[in-house]
Amino acid sequence: MTDPDEVPHDVRASLTQLLAAARTAAERGDVDTARATLDTAETVATNKLPAGERRDRIRWGCAAARDALPNGDLAAAYASATADAVGE
Repeated sequence: MTDPDEVPHDVRASLTQLLAAARTAAERGDVDTARATLDTAETVATNKLPAGERRDRIRWGCAAARDALPNGDLAAAYASATADAVGE
């Protein structure tokens, strides 16, 4: 039996990769890439994670990181914290 809040391996890998790329882009000051990558991560979370607290936290984190742009340091911190929520 699987935990209903379990993140499938492929979804976890995708979100981790997307959020790392968003963090890196934000740190570099590449606002367009950071924004696009965060949009994609939010879409993956919306479409691939079951409804619940984890999905809500990841979606909120993506939105917060996107809203923090063009402040690259703050957006990177939100992206990093959101990546931590994927693994919890």
